[in-house]
Amino acid sequence: MTLPERLIALEHEGWDALVRGEGGRYYGEHLTADAVMAFPFGVLSREATIEAIESAPAWERFEITDPHVVALGDVGGIVVYDVVAQRPGEERYSAVVSTTFVRDGDGWKVAFHHQSPRA
Repeated sequence: MTLPERLIALEHEGWDALVRGEGGRYYGEHLTADAVMAFPFGVLSREATIEAIESAPAWERFEITDPHVVALGDVGGIVVYDVVAQRPGEERYSAVVSTTFVRDGDGWKVAFHHQSPRA
């Protein structure tokens, strides 16, 4: 599997976990110790991210489109894409998203994630 294919697959795995209501567990295993996530409402530490995911309702569906991967040598990569997602009973959420992955032993972890909602 190429680097772009692997990192895009990992991004789908994260969203799939959020749909199953298992996002807290998933990201607890897949965030670096110093990871941060940036949202319009603020920047969250690793611990605050996991707490926020665990307290939020699961997503009902998501669709990732137009993914791009920027390789950071052999040690990392950034996935940038558009997403449209929806929680039950809520309006659709549309955003431009970027996730920075870093190599961790034989696997990959999320070091940074950012969402910019579309108007």
